[in-house]
Amino acid sequence: MPKTKELLPEDTVIAWNNGPLDEYRRFFRQSTGNDEIKAGKNEFNTWLFMQTGKTLKEALDEYRNPSGQKDMKDILSERRFEIISKAAKTFIVAFDEAINALGYDYGGSIGSGYGWSLLMIIYGKTETKSRQCPARIYIGENWTALRFYLNNIDKHRAYVENAPEHVKEIFFGGQDCPCRPDCSAKAKKYTIGDKQFVKCTHADFRVTNPNVDKLPDYMGLLHEFYPVRKLKQIV
Repeated sequence: MPKTKELLPEDTVIAWNNGPLDEYRRFFRQSTGNDEIKAGKNEFNTWLFMQTGKTLKEALDEYRNPSGQKDMKDILSERRFEIISKAAKTFIVAFDEAINALGYDYGGSIGSGYGWSLLMIIYGKTETKSRQCPARIYIGENWTALRFYLNNIDKHRAYVENAPEHVKEIFFGGQDCPCRPDCSAKAKKYTIGDKQFVKCTHADFRVTNPNVDKLPDYMGLLHEFYPVRKLKQIV
């Protein structure tokens, strides 16, 4: 009689990248007695993706007793976010509140950072199907990064040239890329001052370990590129 393979230990941390997804599902099937949790179940896969960084026991407790949508402060109190500092959490909570006012949210869950980071917060436009993304927050061990999605830079040249230095620096990085010249055709080209910049498609506009004191300037940048559209009044 073939030997039954042991389940993963409860303290196994869920890692979406290169994680043993079949073994995760087998753990949940046997722990819950629910045979509907099978390979290829997209709903379960999506849910499991959002448990990245939790132990199997923590995820199993959530599966059995769903806590519902949490606010950002509650989510960051979870054990998996102990990898970042109190200052980083303070920034994330403040940024979340500020970007909510512009009409964007993170959808209520935080999942894997794929190859960019351990965890990732993706912001999208509320009340739309496309959920246009203006920013993401990458979370790694002892670091965070705020990434902006910015296009048509030259149209906002005057704003950028008159912005504080820490905002201008967002546009200065990422000029050197080992994949050139192959990527140059799709690169973003723009001018600041008297200098032309070329941002490779593999580079991005980001701030590493953003400071909450500079949040108003970062929000000003987002408001410039993603202005709030006012509804026309019906007379």
